[in-house]
Amino acid sequence: MMKKTAKQIGTYGEDIAEKYLKKRFWRILSRNYLARGGEIDIIGYRFGVLTYFEVKTRSNDLYGRPSDAVDSEKIANIHNAARDFLNIYRRGGKIPVFYPFGIELRRRIYKQRIDVIEIYLSSDGEVNKINHIKDWEKKL
Repeated sequence: MMKKTAKQIGTYGEDIAEKYLKKRFWRILSRNYLARGGEIDIIGYRFGVLTYFEVKTRSNDLYGRPSDAVDSEKIANIHNAARDFLNIYRRGGKIPVFYPFGIELRRRIYKQRIDVIEIYLSSDGEVNKINHIKDWEKKL
């Protein structure tokens, strides 16, 4: 098996995280949302909660836990991108959420937070563990 680049591993981890979230009824609003000063891996919405997901994928913990890489600087970048996202999409406290069959409904935001999803891979690229850490900022 060819060795994957960090970018390939990251994209693979985001694919896994998106499947994980969809199984838990999250509506995925955006992937790799890019704004000046920041990027958000996945933006999701569920039950009034708008969540900015940072996905970290590792095949070992030589460098600590994946979430250790989500520091205050990374959080500031996510805030910048989140502000940009809201400026573009929020109208009257609501954002567009897409449902099957092309249905788009404007949904109210009651809460916002940043979550970290840690993806642990085995040496052969299989998922060993997914750890969803809610409200990461409160743990920093």
